[in-house]
Amino acid sequence: MKQKATQSERPDSKHDPAKNGAEVPTADVDPPSSTKHSVQIQLGGKTYHLRSDATEEALQQVAGYVDLAMQRIRERTDTVDSVDIALLTALNLAREVLQLRDQVSGMGGAPATRLRSLIEEIEAELPASQH
Repeated sequence: MKQKATQSERPDSKHDPAKNGAEVPTADVDPPSSTKHSVQIQLGGKTYHLRSDATEEALQQVAGYVDLAMQRIRERTDTVDSVDIALLTALNLAREVLQLRDQVSGMGGAPATRLRSLIEEIEAELPASQH
């Protein structure tokens, strides 16, 4: 997901709405599309407004997964800095993605080949008029 920050560029924390517990402005999480809608999610106790063409349910599921990952990092490391927690979470989630990618690429076309073979076996057993 591509994310475009819309927060103020000021480094001073008194002007940073995320550090003051305020709602963070809307951010686009997908490429431009005419079907985008706004979705409100919660991460780390903060409210974020996202614009996406994904369903609200899908975004809420992703947000829940990320929030749970952030909670685990916070508990394991006793880290309180939200930026550190976000970076450690991003690293852990990226590691998961890369491991899954390696697993899928290691399987090659095995699942599709196996499925095709099973379909052919089933069709071979059916009378000719049924396939």
